[in-house]
Amino acid sequence: MKIRTIIGLAATGIIACACQSDSYQIKGYARQLQDGDTITLQLEDSQQILGQTLVAEGKFSFSGTTDTTVFCRAYQNSQPLTAISFFLEPGSITIELHPYPKPSRVSGTVLNNQWQQLNDSVQLLGDQLIRLAERSATPDAGNRPQLQQRIDSLHRALSGCIINTARRNQDNVLGKYIRQNYKEPEFK
Repeated sequence: MKIRTIIGLAATGIIACACQSDSYQIKGYARQLQDGDTITLQLEDSQQILGQTLVAEGKFSFSGTTDTTVFCRAYQNSQPLTAISFFLEPGSITIELHPYPKPSRVSGTVLNNQWQQLNDSVQLLGDQLIRLAERSATPDAGNRPQLQQRIDSLHRALSGCIINTARRNQDNVLGKYIRQNYKEPEFK
């Protein structure tokens, strides 16, 4: 066998192994938190703690291995509502941890990008629903039937977003998670 062939096969093997790695790296940003604040990473469904780290200069990190994709939560110990739920899976994951009530964000892997897109849509439509519901509850709401119709339309759009995300991800853990945790409302 020629030396070029051996080098080529070795390089291909290294690349293939790197692509199939079961390691994850979480790069976290927490610019509004204090140095020394503790961030905990835990499994969402069992409360099992996977690790803890400290914020330093507005950043934190976790790394490890996982042979399965699991739903996790990272949160600030002293303020547990300062948190983000996401899918822990092999690859590079980026978290922006913001103090509650500002929503935190996740990105970096296909599943987490889809998850964040769904969360953004739900947040946007949910905020609109709340504003309309508040307006329709005021005594001087003269166009209440129109407001109710808009509320119903937004509720349907929100449900459609969730259902469509589940369909697009029917063969992965995001789709499974939605199917297990979301009950589609029965609209009239």
